[in-house]
Amino acid sequence: MKTSIQWKIVTIYLSLVLVIMVVSGTLIIYDIENTYYEKLKNELVDAAEMIETRLAVETDEQLEESIDEVEKTLSMLVALNKHDIYILDATGHLLLGSTSKYAIGQLVPSKQVIPKVIDKKQAVTLDWPNFASQDGGPEYVEHARPIMDKNTGDLLAIIYVMADASDIYNNVFNAMKTISLASMVAMAIAALFSAIFARMITVPIKQLTKSSKQLAEGSFSRIPIYSTDEIGQLTQSFNYMATELSRTMGAISSEKSKLEKILQNMADGVMAFNRQGVLIHANPVCSEILGENRIDHRFDFIFPKFGVDVSFDQLMKNEERENIKADEGIMMEIEERYYNLHFAPYSNSLGESEGLVVVMQDVTNQQKLDQMRKEFVANVSHELRTPLTTVKSYTETLLDGAIDDREIAVQFLRVMEKEADRMTNLVKDLLELSRIDNKQMQLDLRAIDFRSIVEDTLEAQKIHIEKKGHRLIYEANPELDYIMMGDSARIRQILHNILSNAIKYSIDTGTITVKLYKNKDWITLQVQDTGIGIAKPDLARIFERFFRVDKARSRSQGGTGLGLSIVKEMVELHDGTIHITSKVGKGTTVTVQFKPYTS
Repeated sequence: MKTSIQWKIVTIYLSLVLVIMVVSGTLIIYDIENTYYEKLKNELVDAAEMIETRLAVETDEQLEESIDEVEKTLSMLVALNKHDIYILDATGHLLLGSTSKYAIGQLVPSKQVIPKVIDKKQAVTLDWPNFASQDGGPEYVEHARPIMDKNTGDLLAIIYVMADASDIYNNVFNAMKTISLASMVAMAIAALFSAIFARMITVPIKQLTKSSKQLAEGSFSRIPIYSTDEIGQLTQSFNYMATELSRTMGAISSEKSKLEKILQNMADGVMAFNRQGVLIHANPVCSEILGENRIDHRFDFIFPKFGVDVSFDQLMKNEERENIKADEGIMMEIEERYYNLHFAPYSNSLGESEGLVVVMQDVTNQQKLDQMRKEFVANVSHELRTPLTTVKSYTETLLDGAIDDREIAVQFLRVMEKEADRMTNLVKDLLELSRIDNKQMQLDLRAIDFRSIVEDTLEAQKIHIEKKGHRLIYEANPELDYIMMGDSARIRQILHNILSNAIKYSIDTGTITVKLYKNKDWITLQVQDTGIGIAKPDLARIFERFFRVDKARSRSQGGTGLGLSIVKEMVELHDGTIHITSKVGKGTTVTVQFKPYTS
């Protein structure tokens, strides 16, 4: 059975009032009882002291002489206080009494005060038990006072005073009736006010509960605010939450719609699986790639059909994904097309894995391009036989007697030299590429003078520059040192490649400008030519292996499309950077930067 918060509040209020009334009533009754007890006690003590004063005896003989005088005092005290007063001997037997309740010479019964006085020889008053009832509590308040022999210290007599305790019980009973009536009135008032107060609290809460259910159903209606207290603030917060939730749900709906459109129109296939490996989403591209009849409802039933050996559980535990490079994934072939599979688990807000997303990227073109490059290398290697055949033929001709004709011999030797250079450059580039791919490039790093290497390279290329009719401009600050950590041979190779390209692709009678800078972070070499330039689409691929801007021109000039790729790899091995800017018909600028050496 459910209890509403309104009744809970009323119950709490009533319980609180009841506890307060019980506690306060108990304290009041306790105080009344003690007050009346102390009053009776004081009256008994005063009466006993007065009798002791009237007796004024110090010996047994004086006690007998004073009995008659004391009898008058007893009559007067009884008339004033209505208490019972007795004079007892040292053993507790009655000598004189204000009432005929006990006979002269009778042993007066008392379980507490008289035996204690006889034993301790000092005044004793009956201890009053708190919250005593008239049925089981003491009927009288008793006080006994000893009369001592001044000479011997012996007990001569006992003054025994009794007071009826009914007044204490009556006053306590009246107080209890008053407190009970007040409690009932207080409970009634508390019930009324608590019901009103509870309604003030519960009505807005019920409205909030109702609006919360409507909110869960998609209705974002606002609640009227009737107060500025905590309930009003809560209502205001709820309205704000509803507004923000409405805005958020709108944004989520918009993002969901956007995401659905992206997934439907993206070129890659996307599949999502839940934690159990059950397919929960697949965009249309997946159907095109895998085929409608081959898409299963479980991860482990889909990919084995296409020869992909992956386990959903291992991918979720990161065991298999650690063996899959993020940029490579797993290759899958379907009907002569190649797809790269990338696996990425997704998590909930607590960081727990909720499922797996599979992205299928069509890499058929890249695969074909790689195949073309491989074929190109094979073809280049194959074409080495052509210059070798030429060299062999010319050599045989010279050996057969053509060497005697100087003009023919010189012509043949020049052809042989050209073919040998062509073979040397091709083989050297292929070897460099192989070393880079296999990470076998070993650098002999030392502190070298970069400016000296630049000037040596310019001196070596000077003959080619002059042969082409180009003008060389070289700028460097001779007061600065350009020391860096590097492999002298590889740095020279980098510079020769850059300068060779500047010379080769500059229009005749062009200008080649070489500038050398230095700051605290970089040593910068800038090689600028006035050549044919490179178009923007080609510039983005200039560092790709085997890429040549003008294939016919490169082939005629012996280019392999590997030079700049090798240069870039070597620059990066030296922790440097290379950047190329160009405009068609204006020329090209190559900027190379290395970090200066600091001892």
